[in-house]
Formats: sequence, C-alpha cells, structure tokens
Amino acid sequence: MKRRLRLYLKIAFAMLIDAIMINASVYMALYLRFDVPYIPAQYLHPYQHIAIYFTLTTILLMWFTRVYHRMWQYAGPRDAQVLIGSILGSTVFLDGYLLLDGVAHYPRGVYLLYVLFALALVGGWRFLIRSYYDFTWVPRSKAAPRVLIVGAGKAGQLVAQELSRHPEVGIAVGFLDDDVAKHGMQIGSLKVLGTTKTLAHVIHDYHVDQVLFAIPSASGKILRPLVDQCRDLNVKARMLPALNQMIGGQVLVNQIRDVQIEDLLQREPAIVDLGEIASYLTNKTVMVTGAGGTIGSELCRQVAQFTPRALVLLGLDETSIFDIEQEMRNKFPNLPIIPVVADLRDQGRMQQVMQQTRPQVVFHAAAHKHVPLMEIQPPEAIRNNVEGLWGFLDICQKMHVERFVFISTDKAVNPTSVYGTTKRIGEILGSFYAKRYGMRFVTVRFGNVLGSRGSVLPTFQRQIAQGGPLTITHPDMVRYFMTVAEACQLVIQAGAMGEGGDTFVLDMGEPLRIMDLATNLIRLSGLRPGIDIDIVFTGLRPGEKLYEELLTPEDQTKATKNSRIFIHVGETPDPERVLPLLSELVEAGRLADEPRIRKLLKEIVPEYQPQSDNVYSLTTPELLTTGGHARAH
Repeated sequence: MKRRLRLYLKIAFAMLIDAIMINASVYMALYLRFDVPYIPAQYLHPYQHIAIYFTLTTILLMWFTRVYHRMWQYAGPRDAQVLIGSILGSTVFLDGYLLLDGVAHYPRGVYLLYVLFALALVGGWRFLIRSYYDFTWVPRSKAAPRVLIVGAGKAGQLVAQELSRHPEVGIAVGFLDDDVAKHGMQIGSLKVLGTTKTLAHVIHDYHVDQVLFAIPSASGKILRPLVDQCRDLNVKARMLPALNQMIGGQVLVNQIRDVQIEDLLQREPAIVDLGEIASYLTNKTVMVTGAGGTIGSELCRQVAQFTPRALVLLGLDETSIFDIEQEMRNKFPNLPIIPVVADLRDQGRMQQVMQQTRPQVVFHAAAHKHVPLMEIQPPEAIRNNVEGLWGFLDICQKMHVERFVFISTDKAVNPTSVYGTTKRIGEILGSFYAKRYGMRFVTVRFGNVLGSRGSVLPTFQRQIAQGGPLTITHPDMVRYFMTVAEACQLVIQAGAMGEGGDTFVLDMGEPLRIMDLATNLIRLSGLRPGIDIDIVFTGLRPGEKLYEELLTPEDQTKATKNSRIFIHVGETPDPERVLPLLSELVEAGRLADEPRIRKLLKEIVPEYQPQSDNVYSLTTPELLTTGGHARAH
C-alpha cells in the first residue's frame, strides 16, 4: 500500500512539473515570436482563457501515452518518440481550443516555437533524471576489477551503463567489436579499442581483470578461442544472459554471470518457420508425454508459445509433473493446463486419458533412457519403450491423433545397448502405423542434450563441487551435444514438416571428446585439471559405445528447407516378418525372459551388436561393486 501511494505521489509531482513547463513553453513561444516588451493582448488573453483546459488535456494525453509510467532513468529512443508524439499532439489541442474560443489561429511560428520549448523543458527535466543515474559519482573501490566489454551493440551499451552506476562491481575500460565502422568511436564515455583479434594486447595494455562478453547470441565457435585466451592470461571471463531474458530489457548487475560450458557449445540460433509451426499447434490440444523430463518440459515451454487450445502434461513421476504444471500456469496463465499422472503401460488408464483429453498432436518424450540401467534389466526397457509405445500408438490411431512426434536417439543407430535397440524398434513401429493406417508419425533423431538429468554435465558439476575426481569411462569417448532449447525448436519444426513415417535427423555439429568437456569445465570453475581436480578413467559400462552415430554408412539423407534438419532415407523392415517377432518380444518382456529378449532384439534389429558376449544382470558382480553413473556419457 505504501509503495502504491509513493508511486501516485511521484506521478502527481511529475504532472505538476509538466503543467508548469507546458505553460512556460507557450508564454516563451509567444514572447519570442512577437519580440516586443509585452505579449500583445489579442494573443495573450485568449490563451489565458483556455490555459487550464489545454494544460489538463495535455496532461491526460501524456497519461494515455504512458509517459508517466516509464522509468526515465532507463530512457531510450522509444521513450523519446512517445514524448515527442505527446508534445506534437498537444499543439493540435492548442489550436483546437483557440478555435473553440472564437480566436483565429496563432501565427505558425508560435506553434513551432512551442514544440521546441516544450520538448526542451518537458523532456529536459527527464533527461536530467537519466543523466543523474548515468553519471552519479560513486567512490570507486581500489579493489574493483577493470572490465573490458566485448560487443559494442545494444547489450554492450546496456552493461556499460549498469557498470557506471555500480563501479564497485567493475570499472569499464572500453569495448571490443568486430564491426570496423565502430573502431575508434566513442560510445558514451567509453571508446571502441579494437577487434576481438586484439584481445590479448588490449588486456595487457589496459590492465584488464575481467572480460565481459556482451554478445549473448554468439556461438560457441566464436566464444571458445576468446575464453581460452582469457584463461591463458589469467583473466576472468563473464557473460550476459540473452537479451530476451533481461528484466525489462535492462541489464542488472546480478544477471552478469560466469561463462558456462553451454555457452562454449552453443551454435548460431536455429531458424524455424514460425508460421508453419503455428499452423499445426495453434488452437490444437497438444499432449507431451514425459512432460516432467528435460526434453519434455522444454517442449511444453516452447509449444505453449504457439497458443494451443490446451496442453496436456503426462508423466509417471508426480513431482516432476507438479513442477512443470506450476511453472506453466505461472508463465501462461491463460492457457488451459491439464496435468496427468499415468503409466503408459496401463492401456486401460491411457484409453481413459485419451478419451478425456482428446489430443490432436502428441510429442512422445517418455522413455526409460539410462543405458547401463536398462542393460542390466532389459524387461523394463521392453515393457516401457516397446510394449508401452505400441499400446499407446494403437490408442492414438483409434483416437485419430493428427500428428505423433516420436523422440528418438543416436543410440538407435547400429545399437550396442538394449536401450538403443528399443528406440530403433520405436522408429520401426511408427513407420508401420504410418504405412498401414496413414498415421502422421514423425521420428526425430538426435544426440545428447546438455544438462539433462543424469547426463554427463551435471555429473561433472557435482563432482567438481565435491572436490573431484571427475570420472570418465574412456579417454577417447566422444559424443554429440546440443542445447535443450535448440533440440526442442528443431523437434517442433520437424513435426511440422513430417508427412508420415519420416525419420528426421538433426544436425548435431561436431562431436565433442568427453575429456575436452571435462577439462574445459574444470578450467571454467577456476581450477586446474590434474592439479586441483583429478580425472580418472573407469572403463566402458554396459551397453556403451566409444562414439555415437546419427546414420549408418549405408544410410542416405535428403536436405529439407531447414539446414539443420535432414530426412533419413533407408529401408523399412518387412512388417510381415517383424510384427510376429515384436509380439514375442513383448511376451518375453512380461515374463522377464532375458535370454529370449536379447535373442529377439537381434532378430528384429540385425544391426544390434552387443559390445561383448557378456550378459549383464542385476546380480553381475562387477556392477555390484564398481557402482558408476546412471547414464551413458
């Protein structure tokens, strides 16, 4: 209540100042136009008759254009445009009131002078507020770091302004920018000192303590060499969030953060066809299975932006479903959210859920996906990833689901694990339903997602926090990585392009050595690999490969209109041969007949090549004693 009262008092005070400035502008315009000791009565008296009406109308105009709702300490071009529009509008009211009062128009010079004086006075005192916040003197701490800002665009200018207000956080020494036209130019009180190629020289010449990257959309390919230089020169590297994540479009000191491993792996933002996506999501009921997981929850966030009719969040873990439900309700208060806790394997329950919610689009992200865990208990992988999917597909087909997007994995290519093989079977099942029933089933295949639960990145971060060591299964292990946001953008785009039975493969960029990921993460934490934090090798775990593939050597791809999405071109197994084997596999899963399961997996997916002849189970001695992580790196 006190805050609201304080706000109203501020607005009332601003209106009072504006009223004085507006009238002063009119009197000054009249005085200057006629250039006599006194304003002629035939021009002065008419204004005195209408002054109060003109003043109130102008104040109301400024209220409706939200001049009084703006934070003028952060004023920019858009704020100036609104103020100019209000002043120009007030000249129209001035002329109109004079006509209503039966007075002829003032000379045109009066109106022009009024606009100039009003802008100078009404805008001037607001500019003083902006100047006060920008240039208020604060004693500089001798311990404050000297900061070099990389990027002289909007983000760089915002962070320079924020640092000028908080010199205790850092003292900006200048900008670097690769735009040659900016070199040597002054932006505010800071100079553009050169390009990123001169980073090392500028750090040395200006005694820089921190480099702040104000290029939030820069790809990892650009950032990596610059961050490496900072590390080699013992200079801290920091970064801004994306501009759309900044509060009110402004940089706040507490938003400036250390460079993270995700920044070094980030690629250029994916380009998606928003119109094409909207055409199949807008005003449709969309279901996301596995909605509480890393991929599922991000799909929910991105789908919601296309205003579906309703969003169904389905998952087995009630806590994760509760969390994403609360998040979605807060971010999208007008979107109907339907949280569902259900087991895909329970066909009676799933039939009921589908009849109640009637989704038109389904994104299927639910699966058991921890490679070593599924390797030692294949019946669970079969029951969830094969039987559960098969039954769910059957229900979706009967309920006339318009589009079914299946999330697959690079581990389905030449699989060496039970998990990867079940995902390949999911792709095969979808192609059967597309051919037999005309179902619009789309498979999207990609590699590891950074930061997903149980994956290598959070595991490494936890191990660093504990003082190490970092455990890697093999020094030569490589993996494809993609940020969760990019993966989901491309999944949604692929869903729009699929006609039925298509398998889309996402461009994952260059594979990354897990050893390099570990050493970069240690260095970004301000520590030294092998000195402050040890790295140890534990050996390959059940079902793991040294490297993953998105395609087999025999596979071919076709380009799509999106340069990061390709269509896989390959043979589909004969349904008459495979479907009876799938029925046997489901039965073996129900009976927990592991030898039979492994034999059938090989028959259904001939390219399945277990990494050795070892058969792992829950009682395998080395698994009971060596422990290990939950998911393949």
